[in-house]
Amino acid sequence: MMKHKKKMLGLQLIMFMGILVMLYYGFSTADSGLSREDAQRAKEAIQKAALECYSIEGAYPQSLEYLKQHYGLYIQEDAYRIRYHYIGANIMPDTDVYPRSEQP
Repeated sequence: MMKHKKKMLGLQLIMFMGILVMLYYGFSTADSGLSREDAQRAKEAIQKAALECYSIEGAYPQSLEYLKQHYGLYIQEDAYRIRYHYIGANIMPDTDVYPRSEQP
């Protein structure tokens, strides 16, 4: 009788630990997905500001700083790694945005 109770207790403990692991994995995966979605929104904001600049001035901006100063672009640079590559006045700049917590 005592062995049966110990086995049940051990089984319950293993199940409880399994549930905790699944919860941890679920929350970390959800957080990672949100970070990527936020980075995508930041990239879209940069592209939108660059396109606005192009439509008003007839040329794409040479730097991200120009967009910040003249078009009110605000990006949380402490949260993202941003690569803005100017190609030419009439070619959309190549932009990549990654959460700092994630490797590209």
